Amino acid sequence: METDIAARRKRKIMFGLLILLGVVAVVVVGIFYLLQEHSPTLAPEFSLTDLNGNAFNLSDFKGKVVVIDFMATWCGPCRLEMPEFKVIWEKYEDDIVMMSIDIDPTESVQTLRSYAQEFPYATWTWARDTANLGQAYHVTRIPKTVIIDQDGYIRFTHVGVTPSSTFIQEVDQLLPSG
Repeated sequence: METDIAARRKRKIMFGLLILLGVVAVVVVGIFYLLQEHSPTLAPEFSLTDLNGNAFNLSDFKGKVVVIDFMATWCGPCRLEMPEFKVIWEKYEDDIVMMSIDIDPTESVQTLRSYAQEFPYATWTWARDTANLGQAYHVTRIPKTVIIDQDGYIRFTHVGVTPSSTFIQEVDQLLPSG
């Protein structure tokens, strides 16, 4: 009978240690995740040519907030997001750099130009992804929007149609008056 009590006590202790170990593991993973979320990543540098034939580099825009819309002309949700970009473009046109980058390598400059012309308010930069940015920026679904701070760090990413209010909130956090 004493060995039965000792065995049960030992099982309870082992069970308690397993639960404690599990809780510690969850806390460690949670802390690691939180640290990853709040550690900005340097945005990969790139060089592209816009629809007007002007070459540009991401580093040309250091000191400005950069909003990159990764899209394709055949993407329905990308089209739905254009009015959201219109709102932020009209609000911040002088304070940010905004660009729509077509990540579909099969689409021509003319296809992208025709698409951009459907949105006369979209006077921001338009370019084709000739630098494999889809891979560099981990674009697995579109639309994907990346917001880069004045020092060149990725501060926010969104996949899917995102309301302009979300973009405004995040850009405001990065601007001096925000």
